[in-house]
Amino acid sequence: MKQRLIVAALGIPALLLILLAAPVWATAALCALLAAVGCYELMHAVGREEWKLLWLMPVIAAWMCTAIGLGEDWTPEPGLYIGICCFVAVVYTFAIAVIGHGRERSLSFRTAMAGLFSVTAIAAGFACLVILRGISPAVVLTPFIGAFMSDTGAFFAGRAFGKRKLAPAVSPNKTVAGCIGGFAGSIAGMVVFHLVVKTWFQLDLGWGMILLMGVVGSLFGQLGDLSFSVIKREFGIKDYGAIFPGHGGVLDRFDSVLFVAPAYLILLSILLP
Repeated sequence: MKQRLIVAALGIPALLLILLAAPVWATAALCALLAAVGCYELMHAVGREEWKLLWLMPVIAAWMCTAIGLGEDWTPEPGLYIGICCFVAVVYTFAIAVIGHGRERSLSFRTAMAGLFSVTAIAAGFACLVILRGISPAVVLTPFIGAFMSDTGAFFAGRAFGKRKLAPAVSPNKTVAGCIGGFAGSIAGMVVFHLVVKTWFQLDLGWGMILLMGVVGSLFGQLGDLSFSVIKREFGIKDYGAIFPGHGGVLDRFDSVLFVAPAYLILLSILLP
């Protein structure tokens, strides 16, 4: 517990400083690093020998975030660039699979899918954070608020009222009451966010958008949490890493955020003028 508190006390202010006060390229550099480490964690989970065949995945992940943060002079539309990087990852993965098929060191289907997931979910999720930071320093906080407040609401509601299990085979501690509490927590967090940024940042997203983001944040945050839990069950691991003492790895801390960030970016792109 002491380690968790120390890491949180140091990490949260540092994260806020980079997201709110530093230039966009600093957010891009941080996200590139986290994306590369996250990809490495996932590749390491599938087995030391097999992940070596997909060594390029962390490079693609880091480049996706870096290129978006460098500027718009030569980089295509950010969404298009994410799609290009994902396509490169697909071609690379199946080229390795085809070349190695039938040989002693071949790429299994589940490792191939893990490799693709590392770019299409992990890298793309961090890249969406970079794009949100480019929109506004305040907006980039929304995926963290939606995801973490959902986790907080789920934790307290689950402890107080949780009896019926939500997905016992995937995450035994999650309950239906916790799931409902997660939606309440996310909505409450977004309401507070709206009141603060409307005053300090002169940013008004509208109450309808804020409530919708609260619901979407909890929905995709919980889905992200369960999705990464499924992978841990599949490969028989407890944590993805230990880079954050007491908290686990990058994917243990950012699993929910990686699903919420793209969902919020799509939502804002469609509904805001």
